[in-house]
Amino acid sequence: MEEQRQPTQPINYAPSYTGEEDIKNIVGQIDPQRILDNLNHALKGEYFSKEEGIWKKVGEPLINDEGRGWIISFFTSIMNNASTMGIITEQQFGYLMEGIIDTVGREFRCNLERFGFVSPGKYYQTKVYENKGSPDTSRMKTIAEMIMQRAFIIYSRSLKGSESNRIFKSLSMSDNMGYGGDIKPKRKNFISRVFGD
Repeated sequence: MEEQRQPTQPINYAPSYTGEEDIKNIVGQIDPQRILDNLNHALKGEYFSKEEGIWKKVGEPLINDEGRGWIISFFTSIMNNASTMGIITEQQFGYLMEGIIDTVGREFRCNLERFGFVSPGKYYQTKVYENKGSPDTSRMKTIAEMIMQRAFIIYSRSLKGSESNRIFKSLSMSDNMGYGGDIKPKRKNFISRVFGD
């Protein structure tokens, strides 16, 4: 009785899991753009409801649309992976933070009325701002603190290249363990090479 041969299944040399995918997932979760998006919603007075999967209003906005627009526009150039994957010294880190503190402080002081930190003046609707009145310094300090904390977190990740080193070490380790998709195929004999098997 002749034995029936089962058709052989092609061997899949590619692993089902790759270290690069894991690293990409981690980087995506700590993406500065996500931090910026969360800041935007926080300034609107919103929080993310996990149960409903939506952003929900929990209070009044901390700053008006003009001020929030400036913050998001300014920080879009800072809060990106280029900032976290860079390599900066402690001195450069200090200079970067000083620059942000000075810029935010100056913008807030020069745009008290425009950003809603004082009551609207007579010419507010025509976008002529007088900056008169007692500013809401408590709210200004709260918003400035939120901005500084996030900038600090973003820039500290590039201090001495800590983030890029961590990512590249993880990639190197996964490659050494055979997860990098770099598995060598079996050596082919002459017949296999001729017929392309």
